[in-house]
Amino acid sequence: MASKYSPRIRGFSLLELIMALAILSAGIVVVLQALSFCAQATGLSCDIVAAVFLAEDKIQELEFQEAQEALRETFEKGDSGRFSWARSVILDQDLNLYKTDIKISWQRQGRIQALEASTYLRK
Repeated sequence: MASKYSPRIRGFSLLELIMALAILSAGIVVVLQALSFCAQATGLSCDIVAAVFLAEDKIQELEFQEAQEALRETFEKGDSGRFSWARSVILDQDLNLYKTDIKISWQRQGRIQALEASTYLRK
């Protein structure tokens, strides 16, 4: 009786299948790590954009006071959602301008992040 398996038809050996699965698994792990890093970077960049908008808003409040000639030396702080802000206005006698420092801080993944900006406004 003839064998139903032909010597010319061969499949993959068990060792070849194990090696292919190991290589495939390593590739999937690398791709998942890259996606995780991209998601974290996207979240951080969204936080930075929101902090910049908040800082710009606080500067515009001071510019409005400047236009109303109501700008004076102050130190203020407060919260806006997840963000905390602090703003100081100090008169620079040498330049005859108000120096404004703004610090926006927030917490992301257990770490405190911060953005600081400084500018000058007319007296």
